[in-house]
Amino acid sequence: MRVKGTFIHTLKTGEIALILLAENKSEQKKLYHYLAIDAYRFKKEIAEEAPHIELISVGYKNEQGKIIWDEEYIPVPKWYDHN
Repeated sequence: MRVKGTFIHTLKTGEIALILLAENKSEQKKLYHYLAIDAYRFKKEIAEEAPHIELISVGYKNEQGKIIWDEEYIPVPKWYDHN
């Protein structure tokens, strides 16, 4: 799984999400599953280094260049959960 890019998306609720871009739809599903189930260290680093990021998700660019992402967001633990 490779991350091809990222962007920040602000939800209507005001929460800030980091969207990771995978190579394609198949890789998007794999990466989303990995982030939802595992990736504790990655989420911990996000919580410590970018505490304004509250959620993460994964997307990809389709053939037309449009970015599509999963709107089922994964919560990032707060930095104080680690202290």
